Amino acid sequence: LGTSCVVNWARYKTVRIKARIVVGREENQAAVKERVLQRLVQTINPLPTPVSATGWPFGQALRASDVYNIALAEPGVRWVDQVRLLVEEVPARDVTTLAADYFQPQTWYAGSGVTLFRSLNDGEGWEPAGRFPNDPISLVRPHPFRAGWVAVVTRRPNGGGSSLHVSSDCGEGWETVGRLAFNVRDLAWAARSELPVMLLATDKGLYEFTLRPGGSPVQLVVDPTNQDQGFYAVAVAMDVRGTVSVAVSAQNLGGVFLSSNEGKSGTFRRIGLQGEDIRQLAVQYDGPRAFLWGGAAAAGTDDLGKGCFRLELRGAEDAPEGWQVFGQKWEGGSCWGIAFLGGRVLAASHRQGVLQLEPGREVVWQAPDVRCGLPLRDPRRFQPVAAVATNPQGSLVMAGGVEGVYQSQDKGTKYSFISGAEFLEKVTLADTWLFVSGQHDVIVVNEDEAK
Repeated sequence: LGTSCVVNWARYKTVRIKARIVVGREENQAAVKERVLQRLVQTINPLPTPVSATGWPFGQALRASDVYNIALAEPGVRWVDQVRLLVEEVPARDVTTLAADYFQPQTWYAGSGVTLFRSLNDGEGWEPAGRFPNDPISLVRPHPFRAGWVAVVTRRPNGGGSSLHVSSDCGEGWETVGRLAFNVRDLAWAARSELPVMLLATDKGLYEFTLRPGGSPVQLVVDPTNQDQGFYAVAVAMDVRGTVSVAVSAQNLGGVFLSSNEGKSGTFRRIGLQGEDIRQLAVQYDGPRAFLWGGAAAAGTDDLGKGCFRLELRGAEDAPEGWQVFGQKWEGGSCWGIAFLGGRVLAASHRQGVLQLEPGREVVWQAPDVRCGLPLRDPRRFQPVAAVATNPQGSLVMAGGVEGVYQSQDKGTKYSFISGAEFLEKVTLADTWLFVSGQHDVIVVNEDEAK
């Protein structure tokens, strides 16, 4: 084994302090405020300063206790309270896509607007890992078979199609590898080449994109009778024998197609669900068995929806039982995402938050309690959940939507908001990042005014 040393520019995370400082009656409040601000700026600084010989250390969190120590070191300060730590950039709004890294522990990606955020500590803190000006992020897909590789799909404004961006180092650097004149609805990494291969479900068909110099997307034949058939979703499955299957769901209620030959052109067959509006596909593994799940969209905002469908994958052989319907107690409207936690199925919905079921024990969807912590749009309905994801260890669930990212540590029973910009105890920092001071907001009062 060997290692390589990679030298790159440090990145900076801006943090601001908000606090109230109480001084003695005899103190000049303006002078104390100026000195405290100088101490904060010189301490929360990446470079050496008169109060910090080395500058802020790489990766060291900023804690409220640090602020107390900085302020109390100024003569005349009696006490400090109302301390808040604030950061400038977090995925606090319009999170459309979420994913956990398959190889890097505690690493997550969240797309919010035109910025891809990354967390290296299970959502305790976030840093921007990619910016795509003017192009909102629609998908982020870490590679399940190659460490470090991550793909992002952005949508160009005014119906200009989609752009493809790829990182080979967990989001440290990005390369725009393709621009398509039509929309990419879903992306899955293939597992049948020495080079990384993306499968793209688009409004104009299914495309394969091999990441080689000068490479470009190549359209695959799925339905020979309708080569321009658009697709909503694509999923890749690998069984215990190494057989790779690729499934795609067709637009215009065209059903689901399956290739048991690595998704090669001309090897797809229709496997059902014609007449159903399948927008999501995901693969669940149960020991040696693999199941394909399809999530259905509702016909309108008042439609309660149909839930999900499941089919066991058996290579070139069709499962004799066909598709199973899981729609009992589903009142979530459209299904916008599917994830798995052990044998449990989690579904992001338009109306009912993140629903779940365990097919081996029950066939009824369980909706979360309205007090679970997910944001509500009225007393009985949740805000739409655009994305749901779990980590490979099966210990965390994350849900994203219009109000940011929410995390559950108890298998989806209770959620907490983890993408806020204000902290009471500490602000974390990635190992290769440094803090820099923003515009601090310090109020200084004397002890009489503080009582």
